[in-house]
Amino acid sequence: MNRALLKQDAKNAMSMAQPHPVLTTLILFVVSIATTMVLNFFGGIFGFTSAILGLESVNAFGVFVTMMLSIIVGLLLGVVQFGYTVYCLRVFKQEDTGIGELFAWFPMILKIWGLTLWMELFIFLWSCLCGIPGIIAALRYSQSFYILAENPDMSIRDCVNESKALMSGRLWEYFVLQLSFILWGLLVSVTCGLASLYVTPYVYVTYAGYYLSLKPYDPYDGYNNGYQDGYADGYNANPQNPNAF
Repeated sequence: MNRALLKQDAKNAMSMAQPHPVLTTLILFVVSIATTMVLNFFGGIFGFTSAILGLESVNAFGVFVTMMLSIIVGLLLGVVQFGYTVYCLRVFKQEDTGIGELFAWFPMILKIWGLTLWMELFIFLWSCLCGIPGIIAALRYSQSFYILAENPDMSIRDCVNESKALMSGRLWEYFVLQLSFILWGLLVSVTCGLASLYVTPYVYVTYAGYYLSLKPYDPYDGYNNGYQDGYADGYNANPQNPNAF
């Protein structure tokens, strides 16, 4: 895999996406911040009421309600994040997509939540063995959501197993790809998070391209069935898209 070319391919795909991924990322951030503010608001109300009335029962009830809201919001945000993953995958493939992609996957909320729980549980268990096995597990499971995005009917276990098969012998390569974004992460820190509006889609679209590079490439089907370095040099990713170059 040519890492530099993959990144250039991601930038080119982003430049052709309508609306631009920066706008979609802004909507994602707004939704995340808004839900966090709602949780803090309810937590503050119960805390204030408890302090005024001096009732521990009010405080206990507030903690319970806040905890339940946190779980619900976490589930909903997980679906929105999955939608963002699908959006970035389609941006790289030059398919029609948009902001609505973020909210299009709620019918699959249970499967998305189940896959997330499965991955986090096993990553946590492997992390208990001095940490490094947890990193390896995270790398092995890293393609699961892309697989689910392209195969909504696939079971959770099959998604994980397919991810492990795709990542066989590629763990170090993907780890280095992740490390290559360190300077971009520093830019986000220096700009107090403002640069994340561009860096976040850039990273996610690149990761989507990497996922496609793991699949068998079909020259007659473009990126729909795999990815091959060359789009940055004029390769037409999607033959059905006349605006592609």
